Amino acid sequence: MPACYAKIRLLIRALVFFFGLLCAAQTTAPLTVTSWPGDRTAVISLTFDDAMATQLDNVGPILKKHGLHGTFFVATGSEAWRTRIREWQQLAAEGHEIGGHTVKHPCLLAQIDPHAQDYTPQMMEAEIRDGAETILREIRGTHGLTFAYTCGNLSFGAPADQARNAALYQRYVSEHFFAARLYGWVGTVAPDELSVLTVPDLGFTAGQDFRGLLAMADPALRNHRWGVFTFHGVGGEWLSVTSDALDELATYLARHPEIWTATFGDVVRYIQESQALGTHPAESTGGAVQFDLKWPLNPQVFDLPLTLKWQLPGAWNACQAFGDGKPLATVARGKTVLFDVAPQTRSLRFQQK
Repeated sequence: MPACYAKIRLLIRALVFFFGLLCAAQTTAPLTVTSWPGDRTAVISLTFDDAMATQLDNVGPILKKHGLHGTFFVATGSEAWRTRIREWQQLAAEGHEIGGHTVKHPCLLAQIDPHAQDYTPQMMEAEIRDGAETILREIRGTHGLTFAYTCGNLSFGAPADQARNAALYQRYVSEHFFAARLYGWVGTVAPDELSVLTVPDLGFTAGQDFRGLLAMADPALRNHRWGVFTFHGVGGEWLSVTSDALDELATYLARHPEIWTATFGDVVRYIQESQALGTHPAESTGGAVQFDLKWPLNPQVFDLPLTLKWQLPGAWNACQAFGDGKPLATVARGKTVLFDVAPQTRSLRFQQK
């Protein structure tokens, strides 16, 4: 009998210990990543196609004046790219994104030359590959590239081959770029809806004034989503908007810090990093809670900080956060704390104040 009672006591102690751990786990809130950096309400990206002279002459100065960054999807065979390469390099040095848009800009519009119906798979693969290699050589980037489909077309070749060629086209893009934007496929994006090779834009901007552009952005702003503008000429050239229209839009975005105005690639990076981040509770005591983090994506491409939030335990009123032992700046919103974590941070520790 005594041996039996001893076993029962051991079992009770084990159960008490187990349920204590379970209760502790249940009272420790999980880490979550905010939809957008800084818990902002929405995202806008300003993208510019074709590598046009007015983008260097007008867009660059407008964005610089307002402290904004844009994405320039360049056709590397264009005259403005070939003759003004140092200015494109300067844009990249100032924080703008240079993405791919093929070499000669073939597409399926009848008025475009060269016409994509005349392209074989080998020709289209070369357009995509050579454009990417030229950008990497001239911009000297190792940050990963994004792409915009010419004319919004997702295929090439004769009509009978286009269904089959659509899969080839996206395969070629995926081999050189980590994300791609459509054109004229109107829509906005929530993080859990991201399709990295087929991101929609907000529609055709040509001829729109500021009010028209703001109305195009409204579905993203109102619904806390990502909206991507596609521009071509600004203040001249084809499919143009006026410089004043872009300047007014940039003024609006700069005056609304609750909107994250970011390059196309950075938005994709943030979404994919946040979806891939692994957070695992580690050993905790009454006055401290620790999490281990795992960042599975390629750190050379996916290198943005993430904004995390955490709910304080019931008895805590404030805390200090540490990332890999270094103090982190936190923002308190009641019992919730927000903080930015550098990529590849391996451990988080919260210390009760």
